[in-house]
Amino acid sequence: MQENSKDELLKIAKEYVLNNAGDHVEVSFTDDYDELFVFGYQAKDKKVRLVGQGPILLVKKDGRIFEYGSGTGEKQALVQVINKLNKERLIRIFQKNYNIQNNNYDLIINDIYNDEYIGYEELDDLITVLLRNKIYYLKRNENNEVKRHYYTEEKLKEILQQTPANLGHNFDEYLEDVLIDLINTNIYFKWALSEVK
Repeated sequence: MQENSKDELLKIAKEYVLNNAGDHVEVSFTDDYDELFVFGYQAKDKKVRLVGQGPILLVKKDGRIFEYGSGTGEKQALVQVINKLNKERLIRIFQKNYNIQNNNYDLIINDIYNDEYIGYEELDDLITVLLRNKIYYLKRNENNEVKRHYYTEEKLKEILQQTPANLGHNFDEYLEDVLIDLINTNIYFKWALSEVK
């Protein structure tokens, strides 16, 4: 998506509101920032006041939309989306097609012992990052209930003996925060993401 004029951005906003909220509402405010266009909507009938909707942020570069509820103010939404886009930029250095709006990725650890940069000290660092971000796996018990089990250092060492090792996407933190932690700890960790279908 190329850089759009304010009229084009407003047209996109109107179309989004029509398709997602209906024809009884209209764009009620807009704000233009460097890489984001913010808008909201309200009822066309001025006697009616809608509640619950919050700011909607359009990424000018690619047309993606981030929508918030009324509990999030415009400035707060701007900070959150800009933080997300910055994390996405950093992660894309390592995973070109990463999309921060897609939470359906499994984390795969590759070639721990075979890479010239990764040794046992780095393995300990990797395990520390995974434990710090509270990685867990799901397992059915005898009553057929799915229960969360947190990995231990020993269990991770065992799993990472054979790579590639698919660790899934089960962390207490958001995956993007885990990936940023991995990058900041050691940029030579060999990891990839697999999109879960």
